[in-house]
Amino acid sequence: MPLLLLLLSGCFAGLVAVVCMTIFELPFWRTWGMEGVAEWQVNAVVVSLLIRRFTRRRVSTSMVAAMHLFHGIALGVVFRLLLLGLSGATILSSQVLSYAIVYSILLWIISPSFSRKFFETLGGFRMTRNGLVVSFLSHIVYGFFLGLLAPVIA
Repeated sequence: MPLLLLLLSGCFAGLVAVVCMTIFELPFWRTWGMEGVAEWQVNAVVVSLLIRRFTRRRVSTSMVAAMHLFHGIALGVVFRLLLLGLSGATILSSQVLSYAIVYSILLWIISPSFSRKFFETLGGFRMTRNGLVVSFLSHIVYGFFLGLLAPVIA
């Protein structure tokens, strides 16, 4: 598969997976606000740091959602490239699903779990246990859909 097609397939898989993840997160966000989903808090800090350099605008929910989608798409490409690195081995579709779920759990461990204190300090907030649990479950949703799509669009 040509590299451009590979990257586009990673973008598409990441987009669909992050949209499914976001749909899962929306009821929790509506109930608990930004505190209901830990990675939305992380994205709010990232957006705040980026726009603070250029403007005095406040961070809006749409900016946070856009950053969330961007991360999901970019990490879909990274997963696709990781699969390319494993292309010397025979990979079954069921293995891709398992790899994708493990990948998404590792993403959750890196952020928001390991980076929790860093973002809490920068953002001046505390991540709630509920927000971290929702984030963990939504990462599994992301991995599930990423794993379902990766072999289909290969």
